[in-house]
Amino acid sequence: MIKLPKSETQISRRPLVIKGPRRILVLSDIHVPFHDSAALKKAVAYGVENGATDVYLNGDLLDFYSLSSFAKDPRERDLHHELKTAASVIEYIRAEINPSKIWFKVGNHEDRFERYIKTKAPELMGVKMFNLEDIFNAYNFGVEFVETWRAVKFGDIVGVHGHEVGRGSGGLHPARWLHLRTNRATFCGHFHKTDTFTSKDILGEKTTTHALGCLCDLQPEYLVKNNWTHGFGFLILDARGRSEFKNIKL
Repeated sequence: MIKLPKSETQISRRPLVIKGPRRILVLSDIHVPFHDSAALKKAVAYGVENGATDVYLNGDLLDFYSLSSFAKDPRERDLHHELKTAASVIEYIRAEINPSKIWFKVGNHEDRFERYIKTKAPELMGVKMFNLEDIFNAYNFGVEFVETWRAVKFGDIVGVHGHEVGRGSGGLHPARWLHLRTNRATFCGHFHKTDTFTSKDILGEKTTTHALGCLCDLQPEYLVKNNWTHGFGFLILDARGRSEFKNIKL
């Protein structure tokens, strides 16, 4: 009997499993072309100094400013430049670390691309050359794509960008907000603020969640006053699936 393939939605909701041993530099919310070069260099230098074997780009590598539905400065509307700059950032990371693998998690800002196609040119939906992954490959990004709603299991800890687990700002303590929605060891970006929360269950067993800082401009024109911090993560994963996550604030 011929089996029908599963739908894209079913596939994306099944977590990607990444096995160890690995030492993974986790970079989130770079927001090219509004990245902070000094912060990014410090994060990459940490990866080099601590023997990173792989890099996980945890969403919002690109801002996709020109495709935003918000008011835009026409001087910043240059999609071609944004893609080329993102490719340069990845090449810089690759040259410094020489990772065996780079994963690219789609964040809510990358989702702007598909939303733009849906609303402005719906006839192009499903056409291969207008797929975000194919466009990235055309720029020789050389990364493994992780779909927008797909969680990733790194042994005993789960990684998400942050938009997948519900709407909300995360408030003053986004790591606690994350715990309330996942109830398991998890890390996320999205909130641009370094935060860690640990809880104990009735048996005294601990669960820790982490919200990562960003690597972008801390005072963007649309939100000059904020509680953002620069930061990144470093994940040590052994062959038995045990993890040690370091949430580093710059």
